[in-house]
Amino acid sequence: MGTKNQSSSSDPVNDPKKRRRVGFSKIDTGIEPNECIKIYLVSRKEELDASNSFCIQPVDLNHFFGDEGKIYGYQNLQINIWVSSISFHAYADITFQSKADGGKGITDLRSALQDIFAENLVEKKDDFLHTFSTESDYINSIVSKGEILQQNAANGHNSDPDNLNADGSNVEIIRVVGVMPVGLLYSRLVPLVLLLVDGSNPIDITDPRWEILLVIQKKTDPEASDQLRLLGFAAIYRFYCFPDSLRLRLGQILVLPLTSTKVTVVTFLRC
Repeated sequence: MGTKNQSSSSDPVNDPKKRRRVGFSKIDTGIEPNECIKIYLVSRKEELDASNSFCIQPVDLNHFFGDEGKIYGYQNLQINIWVSSISFHAYADITFQSKADGGKGITDLRSALQDIFAENLVEKKDDFLHTFSTESDYINSIVSKGEILQQNAANGHNSDPDNLNADGSNVEIIRVVGVMPVGLLYSRLVPLVLLLVDGSNPIDITDPRWEILLVIQKKTDPEASDQLRLLGFAAIYRFYCFPDSLRLRLGQILVLPLTSTKVTVVTFLRC
């Protein structure tokens, strides 16, 4: 059977005058969280928005943003987060040029940040600034409930350049036990654990066998504005050891940024 060949001039596909024009929308490839999120650790409200504020480097932010680990739906997105080293509350300033669904949806930024900071995240900037006065005694309130395990008197004679006592202060190891004290304190500190410790998971604060050791720097100068400073903490678990004793297991240890890691870890191990 023969077939009839039609003239190519009548084919709308081959006729440039009749060829259809198809437009393609720009595909949203997403934004890497580490590229648009900056996290600062501040001890005074004057450090907010300051150019010399200390910026911490999270190990990985991707796993807080869905299976693909990216932020979608925003143009020129910038997220600045400030974390108070006094009360460990956090405030996030989110700015962007525009937002639209580019095929991947629009990331719920507040929900993602809540997964990190939980109740520590403060909605309003003024409320966050207010915590520097209302929560100025937070560390002291925790320390007052704990037990001093080790205390180093300030002497200023140590030749080690990382000597924590060189500025006229005492360094103390404080042990905090009990479900309520440990839970309230750890809930403030866990965002830093998630941000700075690779592969970390929160401990079960309802288990009474968990306890927390704090390294506290205590200024001896009564005129100093920040009398107490948290340098780091360790989560310790007491587990059963056959036949009739308990052993300590180090679950987590975190040295806060701006602190000498070497000295603080040695302080923990000596305790």
